[in-house]
Amino acid sequence: MKSNEYVVTRLKLLLKEQGKSYQDLSDETGISKSLIGHMLSGERVMKPERLVAIAHALNKDVKDLVKPVTDQPLQVLFRGELTNRRSKRAFEEVLYAIEDYVTMKQVD
Repeated sequence: MKSNEYVVTRLKLLLKEQGKSYQDLSDETGISKSLIGHMLSGERVMKPERLVAIAHALNKDVKDLVKPVTDQPLQVLFRGELTNRRSKRAFEEVLYAIEDYVTMKQVD
């Protein structure tokens, strides 16, 4: 799931919990209702300043909007092929760094 999808999912959930419509959000943020609809359908990516305005309108921190709604782990998808030794080595270094980070987080 992409980070924008996390935000969209979280925003829809918060709007439902607070009983707010796209029009309510539009009135409180100054963002047009149609643009809010496009952002929440995933057709448009939210600019940081719009995300801040939406968070303020929902009485939330931006951090609350970008955290995953479910306990599903974040997925990282790689595209393309590793065609030479240098790219393979770089990929292995990234995998090692991820494994190292996950191990450290489990210890905390």
